[in-house]
Amino acid sequence: MSRTPATALCLLALLVSTPGMASMRCGSGLINEGQSRQEVLATCGAPVGRQVSPAVLGPNGYPQPGAVNVERWVYGPTNGMFRILHFIDGRLVRIESQRERGP
Repeated sequence: MSRTPATALCLLALLVSTPGMASMRCGSGLINEGQSRQEVLATCGAPVGRQVSPAVLGPNGYPQPGAVNVERWVYGPTNGMFRILHFIDGRLVRIESQRERGP
């Protein structure tokens, strides 16, 4: 599945325009939306799952204008809850929680 620059920009606008700033506790540390991948990794360690969607490349081999890298990291489960972190171009833009499904 390929993304167009317009689709990528819509995704970015949707994720960035979410009201409020979410945070997540990692041991004794705390991460917040807006932090870089490196800051999150230093505070929380490696995620249990990671999905990467690289920017769409044009015929010249360079990213198309407006194309972005999107990553989704998963932490947990902790107390039956997964934490899903969404990054766009290396910045944490959304933190969501999802209850672990039972058998």
